[in-house]
Amino acid sequence: MADAITIRPAAPADAPILSELLEQLEHPAPVSEIPARLSALANFPNAAAFVATNGYGEVVGLATTHILPTIHRGRVAWLTTLVVLEDARGAGIGSALVRHVEQWAAGNGATTLSVNSGTRRKATHEFYRKRDYEHTGLRFTKNLAGDG
Repeated sequence: MADAITIRPAAPADAPILSELLEQLEHPAPVSEIPARLSALANFPNAAAFVATNGYGEVVGLATTHILPTIHRGRVAWLTTLVVLEDARGAGIGSALVRHVEQWAAGNGATTLSVNSGTRRKATHEFYRKRDYEHTGLRFTKNLAGDG
């Protein structure tokens, strides 16, 4: 893999590799659903999907983000997806994606950027701590789809 990392908006043509990345994140999504999901993000106010490409132009990482208005903190941003291909991890790709999202969020008026991470993802927690993210709370989730 070439060393140059480029960040660009995700595109429908990226669907096959995005499906693979989401599988590695343990949130599988069929290739056929990716274009509609990207379209939904594009149509949502203050949301974005970015991919990282290596020096060969191959997609090696994905990040998505949303900015939400809140009553208690103003505009807050969430890093809603971050994943790098397993064989490309450790090369600075995740860091580049996080920096890009931080800049995008600040440039769009967000006052904070938060991220959720599953409790068993210890290495991921350390990744965020090294980038000055603080552990500030717990997430509680309820499945509303009724499928498990």
